[in-house]
Amino acid sequence: MDNHQISRRHFIKGSASLAALGAIAALTGCTAGGSGAAAGADSSDAQGASKDAGDPITMVWLPDNSASDLTASREAIGAAITAACGRSANLMTTTDYNVAIEAIVSGNAQMALLGAEGYVQANKKNDAVQAAFTNSDDEGGLEGACYYSRICVRKEDAELYKDGSGYSLSALKGKSFSFVTATSTSGFKVPSSAIVGEFGLESSDELLEGGSFFSEVLFGNSHAGSCVNLLNGDVDAAAFDDVDVDMYLELVEGEANAVGSVYRAKDDAEAPMDSVRGKEFVIIQVTPVLNAPFCFNNDAISEEDRTKITDYFCSDKVADDSEIFIDPDDESKSSIFEKASEKTCFVKVDDAWYEPIRALGENA
Repeated sequence: MDNHQISRRHFIKGSASLAALGAIAALTGCTAGGSGAAAGADSSDAQGASKDAGDPITMVWLPDNSASDLTASREAIGAAITAACGRSANLMTTTDYNVAIEAIVSGNAQMALLGAEGYVQANKKNDAVQAAFTNSDDEGGLEGACYYSRICVRKEDAELYKDGSGYSLSALKGKSFSFVTATSTSGFKVPSSAIVGEFGLESSDELLEGGSFFSEVLFGNSHAGSCVNLLNGDVDAAAFDDVDVDMYLELVEGEANAVGSVYRAKDDAEAPMDSVRGKEFVIIQVTPVLNAPFCFNNDAISEEDRTKITDYFCSDKVADDSEIFIDPDDESKSSIFEKASEKTCFVKVDDAWYEPIRALGENA
């Protein structure tokens, strides 16, 4: 199976198995790829203001997409928003997942790019927050539109987690662990579900504080931060995804996103990975995760503007924009999205497409 072609049907099947049997670990063998807005706006106030064509559209970004090396990528997306509907884009960066979620929930931001779990939580708080589009798989569709959640350990400790020719989560109990944040899909919800299933725990609440299941629990507040927590020795194991850290890493052994593969922090890795250059980790568990949605607060932006933006982003013009979908072989650029194939594009989605993530939350 191609690295990027994990079927959504497989994901849904795995999620259902987790709910019934705690068996998300069965997916382990799958292999694989601005300025801030003012806080505290009432959603009704935001609704009235946002429909004025003279006002900018505020687009909020999660911490992992707020890094300085992604400025050009964010600005290219902002320019596409303006091209779509004629309104300028206010690009709101954050250092906290909850700040980003609350911005879109309140209507203080009209648009957001959230992880699947962050979206589900935002939608639960305010059902006006609705998914609109996401990046496609290599075939230009949604069947394999996923990235990867990984549980990793330092290379020098990997033998402790060996189980025959593979690896097991069974040695994690009593160890120290780093998640990204409790609102992260691939940095908490998916890996915690795997651990809950492996050990038959009551819920993921048992994993949130040290002294219960883990000896200590840290939160990196970004995927790179969680990786740093692992590589600098603050924790024994950590969860983080591929898409938010692999620009800092090189694959030195095995296949991308495969259990047992070894990654090393590049010798020229930028902050925050500059402090762990040359250090290596091994993947002991990996799970596919549905791609993150661009979403709107439907009460804070008109249907006309939502339609214009969605249609424009799902057009060939954006699919062919090399500032939005960069060439993965161009090491001079960093971007949120890569042109994995000629067919890579944005594709419309709706709330129902994220039901498997919602189901994880109900059963973990």
